Amino acid sequence: MELEQIFISVVILLAVARLLGELFRRFKQPALGGELLAGIILGPTIFGIIIPDENLELISTIAIFFIMLFIGLEMDLRELKKTGKYAFVISVLSLIIPFFIGFQISILFGSSLVQSLFMGLLLSVTSVPVSAIILLELGILKTKIGNTVMSVAVVDDIISLVILAVILQIHVTGNTILDVIDIGLSVIPMLIYIVGIIFLAFAIHKFNYWFPHRLELFFTKAKTREATFGILIIMTIALSLLAQLAGLHFIIGTFFAGLIFSGKILGKREADKSYGILSGVTFGFFAPLFFAILGIKFSGQSLEMVLLPLTLLVAFGIFGKTLGGFIGARLCKLSKTESLAIASLLNGRGTVGLAITALAYSIGILDLTLFSVAVAICFITTVLTPIIANPLLKKITTM
Repeated sequence: MELEQIFISVVILLAVARLLGELFRRFKQPALGGELLAGIILGPTIFGIIIPDENLELISTIAIFFIMLFIGLEMDLRELKKTGKYAFVISVLSLIIPFFIGFQISILFGSSLVQSLFMGLLLSVTSVPVSAIILLELGILKTKIGNTVMSVAVVDDIISLVILAVILQIHVTGNTILDVIDIGLSVIPMLIYIVGIIFLAFAIHKFNYWFPHRLELFFTKAKTREATFGILIIMTIALSLLAQLAGLHFIIGTFFAGLIFSGKILGKREADKSYGILSGVTFGFFAPLFFAILGIKFSGQSLEMVLLPLTLLVAFGIFGKTLGGFIGARLCKLSKTESLAIASLLNGRGTVGLAITALAYSIGILDLTLFSVAVAICFITTVLTPIIANPLLKKITTM
């Protein structure tokens, strides 16, 4: 009976999520907005048709594995070579300002140190998949602005996940104040893991002419068409488990696995094949369920007492991210209109923001109220991003 109930819940969630996701896409919005709304409608906030339980939580955990792997694979580090210096300058400034604002607002309203650090981080992230969708919908993905935004988003997400790892260490140690020595000692295994990842990435890059060719010969002789995808998943799970052993959360390892195990190690043909399978599995099944389950756990009622901090976090989050991005772009000699357009496009927190929010809630950093605030921030800023950026982009195209 329990298995039957799980299937019924999954079917209802998936059907409504895909329906509303398609509706959002028709209005040139990322599908995740509709998928998240589906969970809010079906969950306790409105109709209460589906209630969160441990089975849906397990599905959500598996889903976040595939989402973070896809995010890693989606990033093309070669693009950073084209706009590397510009991307780094814009990214750092667009991270620092909203992080400081989010931290200060959260402290002002009584959040703990770890909660405030996380809310600062949440206001700082830019989601690569959401940015790609928005740029694609606006028809500027392959333009100068599109390449710059994507490069900044890649740097943003890498830096953000490293910061997240530090916040997780602070949470694990239970420090109420920033004890540099304790944090430093707890971060040592994390640093060893990251150094190992860098070394592995370097080795793959060094032997990228030899290794993919040998693997392609193996895959050609393999009897199963999905052999490449299976090997990719095995390698990703291995790096995820090593990340967990190093004191990091497994999604950090999942992300780095996607980042380095792309065409460099699998070869372009096999990487494209694996990417296609992963994209179908992720966005055809797991991603809609993940966002819908987040919507179920969302509590609209809990927001009644925190409307002021929510409003301030959204408003100043958009302002801080845009201001930081604008200053960075201007320092890189871009025009005022281009700088403002790029800066406004960095506000799509979507997939990455929701993924780290789910993680923070699952390990106890966020309570239900702050979780709902974080989900609302990701939803609102992602919906507003194309609306704010569109007039600026039209102005650029008519210049």
